[in-house]
Amino acid sequence: MSGPRGLRSSGVALLTAALVSLPSLAAACAACGVGNGRNKMAFFLTTVFLSLLPLALIGAGLFWLARKGRDFVASEFRESDEPPPVAAPEHGPARS
Repeated sequence: MSGPRGLRSSGVALLTAALVSLPSLAAACAACGVGNGRNKMAFFLTTVFLSLLPLALIGAGLFWLARKGRDFVASEFRESDEPPPVAAPEHGPARS
């Protein structure tokens, strides 16, 4: 396979092999790629915390809305379930 087509496929294969092997040579950053185990654990726990924080805030907001909504609906039904106030009778028959 000689010619431009064979050269192009060889170049693509060489470029692909170079791109695939580059991540193994490069570190993500100076702090997380190397270092002691305590630093790695700190980065890991921070990542977990920051990943779960939005979910916790959404859950807390939904819980608050459900509680406030339940109280609001209960107060609406409480008002409609109460009997109307009865007027107190006056003393004796009306005089004219």
